[in-house]
Amino acid sequence: VIIMAEEKGTSLLAYIREHDVLNTEQDEKKQAQQENLHAAHEHAHTHPNKKKVVNRLARIEGHVHSIKKMVDEDRDCSEVLIQIAAVRKALDNTAKVILKDHLEHCILHAIEKGDGSKSLQDFEAAIDQYLR
Repeated sequence: VIIMAEEKGTSLLAYIREHDVLNTEQDEKKQAQQENLHAAHEHAHTHPNKKKVVNRLARIEGHVHSIKKMVDEDRDCSEVLIQIAAVRKALDNTAKVILKDHLEHCILHAIEKGDGSKSLQDFEAAIDQYLR
């Protein structure tokens, strides 16, 4: 990526911003897939770990903001990468909480309702998307 940015005569940050803009179309496709999954998954129950997940995401959001500030302040790249790794780990741990909640509550609810097969197919699609 650095070499490509240098070849174009742009800074790495400018290259990344340009690349992110080009990914907007892919992001829109992903959002449409997520909306389809959500529509197929609607049911009325309370997620027991919702508060835990929301709190974790708020901490992650703050951490990402701090990383952005580190980049703005031209901090050492290795320090930034270490912080990014910490955020990735925090996101993975949050996903584990959501995954467990989904298995224990959403899938169970779908099976009780008679929609177990469809729910498992949707779950498999979500896992495939997550693991990409």
